[in-house]
Amino acid sequence: MLSDRSYMRAPSTERGTSAHVWLISSVIAGYVLQLFFQFLQARPGPDLFQRVALSGFSLRELRLWTLLTHAWVHDTQNILQIIMVVAGLILLGGELLKSMRPRAFLILYGTSIITGGLFWSVIHWKTGGILAGATAGICGLLAYFAWLKPELELRFLLFFFIPVAVRPKYLVLVLASISVVASVYYEIYGAIAPFAYAPSSHFGGLFAGWLYFSITERGLGQLFRLRNTKSISLSQRSRDFKTTSSTELTSLTPSKQRELLREEVDRILDKINSTGLNSLSREEKEKLNQAKNLRP
Repeated sequence: MLSDRSYMRAPSTERGTSAHVWLISSVIAGYVLQLFFQFLQARPGPDLFQRVALSGFSLRELRLWTLLTHAWVHDTQNILQIIMVVAGLILLGGELLKSMRPRAFLILYGTSIITGGLFWSVIHWKTGGILAGATAGICGLLAYFAWLKPELELRFLLFFFIPVAVRPKYLVLVLASISVVASVYYEIYGAIAPFAYAPSSHFGGLFAGWLYFSITERGLGQLFRLRNTKSISLSQRSRDFKTTSSTELTSLTPSKQRELLREEVDRILDKINSTGLNSLSREEKEKLNQAKNLRP
């Protein structure tokens, strides 16, 4: 029961590190190949980019693989793009693989890229354009991380000298809002962006990360559950369990005791999902320790 939750699983360190390193290496290798072909000024350079990058034309030709492969080519005129992608993979990947299996991590990354590509394609189907870069994948990892650890405080230097402290959940909400506004203004309305920018793709990645977390960590039922209903049910379960005294528990059958303990553990795990491990009381932590020996 507890092993179904990502934060209660023991991480697979060796496999996680291997998948992490291979993913980062493949992204860097793709960028180096781009530079190599450009340096040689060979014919395969532009053709390779056109076959790998995403565009409405490529989808109309049923080159559906470009929904994923566009993440392995980047704008060689903007080195900050590849730096941000690699840095995001190193930082977010290292954190997420402590609580995720490598396969789940790769599925999350790939799903975010594909979703970002789909969002971008819907808007640019008629207007054209080419999408390249793995920013949507990084956005998906960031959104998943934000909902996995909503109470964690991130500290960084904005513009390299302004200290900023923000919770990842609020950071994602701000990025999502900016992406929506920028998508309407630059991509739909047609204003000229100051730099190469694909906000619809970024929003698609953020949406995919949130959706993946909602499905894998909360389940499909909780995805559509009203917030008030959830709060009432959790508080009610907590009151029901606390009103049962230790004397009454000992008088119950073993199966009934296990059932009550399971209900309380589910409430505690939902609380971890919402507010993080640090929000647990000493009694709740003891209940989790008791549940480790609980047999199905």
